[in-house]
Amino acid sequence: MNKERVTIQDIADALGLSRTTVSKALNGAPHMPEKTINNVLEMARKLNYKQFSYFNAADAPSIIPKKGGTFALFANYIPEHFHIATSIMASLEQEMRKYGYSLTIYMLNPDDVQSLHLPENFRLDQIDAILCIELFNKAYSEMVCSLGKPVLFFDSYYSPESSPLNANILLMESRCSTFRMMNEILSAQPLSKVGFIGDVCHCISFHERYEGFLNALNIRGIPFHESYCIKDEDHYFQDPLFLYDALGNMPELPELFFCANDLLAWKTIAALKQMGIQVSQDILICGFDDTLSLTPMDNTLTTVQTPSQEMGILATRIILNQIESPYLPPVTLYLNGKIKMRTSTLFR
Repeated sequence: MNKERVTIQDIADALGLSRTTVSKALNGAPHMPEKTINNVLEMARKLNYKQFSYFNAADAPSIIPKKGGTFALFANYIPEHFHIATSIMASLEQEMRKYGYSLTIYMLNPDDVQSLHLPENFRLDQIDAILCIELFNKAYSEMVCSLGKPVLFFDSYYSPESSPLNANILLMESRCSTFRMMNEILSAQPLSKVGFIGDVCHCISFHERYEGFLNALNIRGIPFHESYCIKDEDHYFQDPLFLYDALGNMPELPELFFCANDLLAWKTIAALKQMGIQVSQDILICGFDDTLSLTPMDNTLTTVQTPSQEMGILATRIILNQIESPYLPPVTLYLNGKIKMRTSTLFR
């Protein structure tokens, strides 16, 4: 074949396979027949497809394509130690190294986000894809999607009236998981005063958890009261005294708080302790993410365990697939979690 640039379609035509099958074989997709992978790799070598020209036929069966390049990770702020983002970032970097890619992290400051400026040392021509974590600014997210690179967001801003982003979005399944956890808690003991803590419009996941929370109250016939909730904008929760003051100003504390993530649960527990209120003895608490397993709270907080390590792996595969096959439309994917019932939702 004398073509200047060999494509996936050329390999597919030569083998009588579909373009999708060839793409999966080249990118190391799981559950592919070994014979198919070997045939695709050998044909890629024969046709001088990109970096496959140096492969030896005898080596082809054991080689996974490693093209190499750089991914950029935009982070709105440095995640706190017990935030799910820390686990995702570690898994992401480890997985992309398997494919010869490196990860460059760019911390976005508030001025950059508000003025829609890219980080000062960012060079678009030197990166292959952009991933965004804890980036929930709508205008900035849309700007990133306009740069002409494959983009993936770990969760995204909540705006039901807006058109979908032209990007991949990877999320934890939140609505049904929250509903099942809350329903199990509420069916085990007769509670009538239940509250929510978190900014319900902070991101897609927080809003879906709020919806699951409301659905559980509704099906159990428990009235919803705003007075039992703290739903201020997310930046207020960064103030160490905010929750202490907000809880202290409540006319009456509920019997149970559902917190939008474990970090908020930890902050709520700390504030309640300052007030002389003990979890399980005086009030029940549950969260989401299962990130407190690294703390002395291990095995005490009822929560939903999210597959943070698997999110990093899947994100890498999604982006590599889109780099290889840019004609594919972006996807929105949810990963299922596991409910962890523990003593923080059981009165002693």
